Amino acid sequence: MGSGKTRANPNNRPTVRHPSHNHPLRVFKSQEGDEIVCYGCELGLIGQAYKCTKSECNYFLHKSCFDLPGETLHKSHPNHPLTLVHSPPYNQSTFSCDACGEHGSGFAYHCSKCQYDVHVGCAFVPETVEPEDHEHPLTLLYNTPCKGREDGVTFICDVCEEDMPENLWVYYCKECDYGTHVHSCATYEDNGAKKVKEEGETSSAASEMKSVMDAKMEMAMMQLQLDAIDTAGSYVGSWEPRRRYYW
Repeated sequence: MGSGKTRANPNNRPTVRHPSHNHPLRVFKSQEGDEIVCYGCELGLIGQAYKCTKSECNYFLHKSCFDLPGETLHKSHPNHPLTLVHSPPYNQSTFSCDACGEHGSGFAYHCSKCQYDVHVGCAFVPETVEPEDHEHPLTLLYNTPCKGREDGVTFICDVCEEDMPENLWVYYCKECDYGTHVHSCATYEDNGAKKVKEEGETSSAASEMKSVMDAKMEMAMMQLQLDAIDTAGSYVGSWEPRRRYYW
């Protein structure tokens, strides 16, 4: 004889709405090894998240992406606020991030007046990092140190050794004139990228390195910022780092 207890029906669980999706969402806890991508930041799903209640709909969203502020004043673009958009602007299927130079198809922070667009993950990278493969902290710059030079010199990433457009963000050590891209190169702990190039590997190796970018660190940073927003009770505007992160 049964105990009289009934198993909870998943369809009866509380649901929430988000303007990025037409269907209700429910709480979802990702598991280690899940190969699920967040629709918002396009990184691997980790930790607290939401999923669509429709079984045929594979829409997933980190809680930190769900809670992103709808507008932010960012130091990289001080003249205008950036507005959160839930799909690529300009009626296109993708956009190009002005921070890292990579394409995206998820959420972005967008300035319509200047056509300035930033991945939501890029918008919350820390201003200072301490990589294990360099003796000094690296400081975030919102353009390369070569911007504005008239002699045609371009900045080269010290990890992957690729030329960087002058308007891309860079992690930089002024003392050593050492700098890297803001994502995979900044978290790459050795000179593996240089070795790949020397061995004559194809560009797919660089793509593979890009794919192992530390999504957990990015989402942790975003979650810390959003937790601070929740504690304060409101969003205060421009983002300031509250601590250093050690990679």
